[in-house]
Amino acid sequence: MTNLLSTTAAKGLRRSRRQPRSLASALASTVLALLSVSACAPDAWRSDDPYEAFLTRVQNNCLYERIGRMEINADSLQDPYFLDLSSRFYNGRIPQAAFVANLQGAYDAQPDSSGVRCLLAQMPQQGGPDAPGTTAWR
Repeated sequence: MTNLLSTTAAKGLRRSRRQPRSLASALASTVLALLSVSACAPDAWRSDDPYEAFLTRVQNNCLYERIGRMEINADSLQDPYFLDLSSRFYNGRIPQAAFVANLQGAYDAQPDSSGVRCLLAQMPQQGGPDAPGTTAWR
């Protein structure tokens, strides 16, 4: 009986020794999550009506065009990577060359493919009413 109690007490001590590590792990996970959220596209947490209008233009004008192995359709317009990448480009966080290079890397897209050209054509003109940077929250 004494052996059982001492074993149980020892297990309790071992658990309490582990808690600081799990607290540190939780803290590290939280910091990592915050860092990854801060790297998200600008509209990841706030509505961006001009960007939504851009996506609508892409859906209306580029439907079924191919970007490498991806076809522009309702499903691809829900792809988190595509949305993040296109939002970064739309909002001027990355230049066109980086946008196209990322499409190449992620989807095997050719820079001069009809789908890539169509995407680029949907970008608003600089200084226009729905140009990047004209969102109310910026």
